[in-house]
Amino acid sequence: LNVKFTDTSTGTPTTWKWDFGDGTSSIQQSPTHKYSKAGVYTVSLTVKNAVGTNTVTKTDYIKVTEKPVAEFSASPTSGKMPLTVAFTDKSTGTPTKWKWNFGDGTTSTQQNPKHKYSKAGNYTVTLTATNAAGSSTTTKTDYIKVTTNTK
Repeated sequence: LNVKFTDTSTGTPTTWKWDFGDGTSSIQQSPTHKYSKAGVYTVSLTVKNAVGTNTVTKTDYIKVTEKPVAEFSASPTSGKMPLTVAFTDKSTGTPTKWKWNFGDGTTSTQQNPKHKYSKAGNYTVTLTATNAAGSSTTTKTDYIKVTTNTK
């Protein structure tokens, strides 16, 4: 995540020292900094002029999130129709939105949906997990196998 920091100090500073909270710093007046890891960062700016020094700290000011990695499981994955399947989101990266495609023309936006398959067949299931940093999709081909009720 690239962040542009802007010095809004008064009193005509002559030097600047930014601490970005990730072990790096800058002496530019209004630097751009790249955060490369997910986390929450406290940022401080110390300015000096002929009269003295002043520091401003903003605690937990920058939040960097990673895009999620979609993953899921289901139970059961096979059985006779009608088959109700419980899907469990196992995505990492703290998704905030989910889009399921159950392979039979229906979808859901619940995190952990239950779905009823009423026709026999093999169904490919897709999950797209999304957060502020992006999205990820995983597909399991022929994951759900529904058989007919034979007597």
